[in-house]
Amino acid sequence: MIAALCIAGALLFGGGVGVGVAVSRSKTERVLAEQTQLIGALQDGQRDLLEAAAKPVVLDAELRASLAATPVQCVSELGGDPMSIQCAWATCGAFSQSDAGRLECSDLTRRLVASFEDDLDQR
Repeated sequence: MIAALCIAGALLFGGGVGVGVAVSRSKTERVLAEQTQLIGALQDGQRDLLEAAAKPVVLDAELRASLAATPVQCVSELGGDPMSIQCAWATCGAFSQSDAGRLECSDLTRRLVASFEDDLDQR
């Protein structure tokens, strides 16, 4: 076992020396210079992204009103699906009431719970 480790170590050392000889100093310097430029460009991009993310989000009155009127489950930009049962249920809960002032979304509630149970069964 020790002999195998010694042989493996010698082969790795020899491989490293071979690679060092194959890659001349001028090639190494050129590769390092290009790599340094690439890293600088990546850092500039990350800095720009950080500055953009740090800016406050400003909602105009029209967007604020539409977000307030539309349930989050229905807004595609926020990860919702306007055709989903979650959107239908949220819309019913937000806008549809019976004469007694109670929500009449029991059918949608049953379908929503069934869809969640189906999701759990598939996992």
